[in-house]
Amino acid sequence: MKKIIVYNVKLYGVTNDESRISRRMVTEKGAAIMRGAILHETGIEIDADRLERDEEWTERDFIA
Repeated sequence: MKKIIVYNVKLYGVTNDESRISRRMVTEKGAAIMRGAILHETGIEIDADRLERDEEWTERDFIA
């Protein structure tokens, strides 16, 4: 099984003009897609099949 590293990311919310931590964990590519700031200290290695199908992030409220 292929292993990947996912991270928490900080996202900017336009509707409330505040930053927040995403409820999903994302790959580096996923962070770029979301335009989020990677919190590198949160990186964990998971099986690639734990990402949502054809996406670069996990399901919401992901627990490793």
